Amino acid sequence: MAKLGIAIATALILCALTSAPAAALECKHTPAQYVEALRHLEAAAAKARTLAEQNPLYESDVAYYGAVLRDTRACAKTLAPVVSASR
Repeated sequence: MAKLGIAIATALILCALTSAPAAALECKHTPAQYVEALRHLEAAAAKARTLAEQNPLYESDVAYYGAVLRDTRACAKTLAPVVSASR
């Protein structure tokens, strides 16, 4: 029963986070800083996933890191240099 409650809470958090408008992103750092942050966040997210498999209390951490990673990737993609395919 506790797992069901956690799953529902996680789903509600994810729905709330994904419904936020994309315009709310504030990309204030350099692309290099976002790349470095992505490295750290991906490691932390992997650790949170591992911990969540052992203890469901870490499910909220997994959701948090997922949301932060999504936003960080969006900023990194927005700030990435545009490469032309023309020759």
